[in-house]
Amino acid sequence: MNKTVLILVVILVAASAGYWLMSRSSDAPNEFSAQNETEMETLSEIPNSSTATMEPGRYEVDSESSVINFAAGKPAIAGYVHRGNFSIQSGQITLEDSSLTGEFVVDINSLKITSLGGGKAGQESALEAHLKGERFFDADTHSTATFTITDVTPKVLPSPDHSDYTATGNLTLKGQTNEVQFPMKVVVNENNEVWATANLEIDRTKWGISQGSASVAETITDNIIGDIVTLELSVKLEK
Repeated sequence: MNKTVLILVVILVAASAGYWLMSRSSDAPNEFSAQNETEMETLSEIPNSSTATMEPGRYEVDSESSVINFAAGKPAIAGYVHRGNFSIQSGQITLEDSSLTGEFVVDINSLKITSLGGGKAGQESALEAHLKGERFFDADTHSTATFTITDVTPKVLPSPDHSDYTATGNLTLKGQTNEVQFPMKVVVNENNEVWATANLEIDRTKWGISQGSASVAETITDNIIGDIVTLELSVKLEK
């Protein structure tokens, strides 16, 4: 059960990094969350349901089969939505009886833009460099983001009969830490391979990333960058 939390944590870490980049306002149109599957990266085929029950022990993140997708942009401009992803550098969870511990690390320098809106196609590299700079993630100083699991509910192990959880943990990004909570789905197969998926939104300004935000702008224009970033997490763990 706590294992589920672990997986969520991984997702969270990554997620936090992603939404920072290009948050959008809470009033942003649905296009932010209605992401085109062809533009979102999927690194492994995720089962629809569990075929086994998660076993106690230590699980490591399969970085090659995990990804954190994000979408954000300028809410006032139709179609101005940028999409990209982050890699999970490392992560592990340990499940002992009903106790679960774990931490996940997201590589900020792995930030990759996969789709640009607002007529910006072809400028992916420039935006990647901009987001890694001091005004946003400041990757030179803060090269990673971390998520530490503090709680997962309900206290039931992932199994064919249970896959839906709520994960809570501390996300540290750009040197600042805030608590995050989100729903996630966890499925397990007979080889003790675990997949955790989640969709969530986070306010980038809570981590000091306020560049272009309406909260600091002297004048509100169509170029205001939304504060909320949509994240789509897919994490694989193996025992």
